[in-house]
Amino acid sequence: MLKRSRSYALVAALVAGALVAALTGAATPLPGGQFSLSGHWVFNSLLQVAFHIDGATTNIDAHAEVQGEPGSQVVQGDTHGYVVGPATITQFDKATLASQQSISPPANEQPVGIEVVGGPYLVYRNAGKIVRLGDPPTIITVGGAVSTPVVTSDGTMWLHRQDVGQICTLAKDAGQIAGCPIGVPAGHPGALTIVDEKPVFVDTFGGTLHVIDGGKLGAGVPVGAPLSPNARAATHDLGGRAAILDPQRQTLLLADTRNPPGKPVTVALPTGDYDGPVSTGDVVVLVDRQSGNVLTYTPEGVRKDTKPVTRKSGQPRLSRGEDNRVYVEDSDGTQVLVVAKDGDVRDVSTAQRQEPTGPPAPPPPTPGTSTEAPVAAPPPAPPTQQQPPRQQQPPRQQQPPRQQTERPRQPAPPPPIPAGRPGAPASVSAAAGNGSATVNWGAAPDNRANITAYQVTWRGSTGQTGSMTVGGGARRTTVNGLSNGVSYVFTVAATNRVGTGPGASAAAVTPTAPVSVAEAPGNLKATYDVDDRPTRDVTLTWRRPALNGGTLLYYQVTATGYATQQVQGTSVTFDQVEASKVVTFTVRAITRAPDGRTLTGRAATAVHRDSQ
Repeated sequence: MLKRSRSYALVAALVAGALVAALTGAATPLPGGQFSLSGHWVFNSLLQVAFHIDGATTNIDAHAEVQGEPGSQVVQGDTHGYVVGPATITQFDKATLASQQSISPPANEQPVGIEVVGGPYLVYRNAGKIVRLGDPPTIITVGGAVSTPVVTSDGTMWLHRQDVGQICTLAKDAGQIAGCPIGVPAGHPGALTIVDEKPVFVDTFGGTLHVIDGGKLGAGVPVGAPLSPNARAATHDLGGRAAILDPQRQTLLLADTRNPPGKPVTVALPTGDYDGPVSTGDVVVLVDRQSGNVLTYTPEGVRKDTKPVTRKSGQPRLSRGEDNRVYVEDSDGTQVLVVAKDGDVRDVSTAQRQEPTGPPAPPPPTPGTSTEAPVAAPPPAPPTQQQPPRQQQPPRQQQPPRQQTERPRQPAPPPPIPAGRPGAPASVSAAAGNGSATVNWGAAPDNRANITAYQVTWRGSTGQTGSMTVGGGARRTTVNGLSNGVSYVFTVAATNRVGTGPGASAAAVTPTAPVSVAEAPGNLKATYDVDDRPTRDVTLTWRRPALNGGTLLYYQVTATGYATQQVQGTSVTFDQVEASKVVTFTVRAITRAPDGRTLTGRAATAVHRDSQ
């Protein structure tokens, strides 16, 4: 029997006393229907075992020995479970708990696992690939990168493609995308959620919500509060409101989708680095990676519960089961926090302890007694003539039995924790320049192996892609050679000796040329009839100049001895100019910069002079 001790904190955090039964075979296979999709499977990479947690009781009721990689997640269908790692997906049977076939994933990134009718699915967002797990699995190509999808009750998956400004659909059991019938603003970052059983597009750039009904995108409803473009929405509503996490502003926004909308609820979050949000329908769940706390909030924005994740290294994973509970597991699968629909958080490591069963052990011996049965002494041999009788020895004084003290057993040292692929870099951001962008990020969790490099990849709204690799100590890099006016999404992933971890993306940015004063109008000419005397009409004409990033307001035209004019077109006529007078005409473009400044452009000149 394994004894629970502090030295076993990492292992006991998942299995507590139930680990004993799992490792000794005391946990018997259960028919698949007994746990169906009502709970959650978690992969303990230290033990190479997948455990099933009953969400209602938070008990561990089954286990399957499956080989998998560090950081693997588990998704389940009706009859099978799948241990999903960066390089391998291994299937196991839920009825026999036997490991079966393995396949290779279609992309090297951490997928989004979705357990719904018609699934389960793995969505590789950056690669634009979807795997419907089954026998055999089906790989579906979307055509471009997508945001986190949602699935409505009829089994239809909805996917947002920011690069082309479309929302596509995948029907239940379909082998390809049904189409992209919904148009949204191209290049606008956004997210999808489900409110009152209808998909809703959250335009995080414009700060609006659009209900999709009858195959059409509804009018935009303002969220009612400031919103950063990199805000994230929960895939399910919270009491009829869209739950939106704004990591830049450190707020949780609960927005009404009705038109006109009700007043939003804004929750100021403690300073932290947040993952989520995930909604049970009655509460929304966040994880603060800095403090290691799981936080739950009600639709009124009231904190319901807070529980710590014991292991703060690595990146915790949030999953919404088909039982509408939220499961938070640490990076090694050694601890699971179960969030009930009402927001109460229970830690599997302390909610259940199983003791071994069997016949009771005999009581320990007491001093001066023996637990062995007495053995009869053999009868003495009769004396013979050759053997004189032995002289009787005086009896020895009986010594009291020696008190034996049992030395306490020392627990075996905990098993070494193997190194794993890095976690995702924190706080990835990008700033646009002139044909370039500067990408910044925080250190990624190394998962016990030093980070040797960071890979920065990008995808433009025109389909242009690229990548570059920088050293493990880098926290920023500049990407040159980009096209001005094209929106780009940058993704950063860390690499160590085990492999490359999941990527984290920044909000889309658009490089632009720097704004400067406009060039001089081109080909300025002063035209007039030299035979007209004593006065004549002089007409100025010119070509539109390069505005250098500004917006044209008007042309400023001056002439010697005349008042300054503001002209909208590219010509103007001065009436009754004296034929004998020398007049210098000057034309400049007046522009407005994006920041509101008014800029006076360079001058072009022309001269009226009598030729006689």
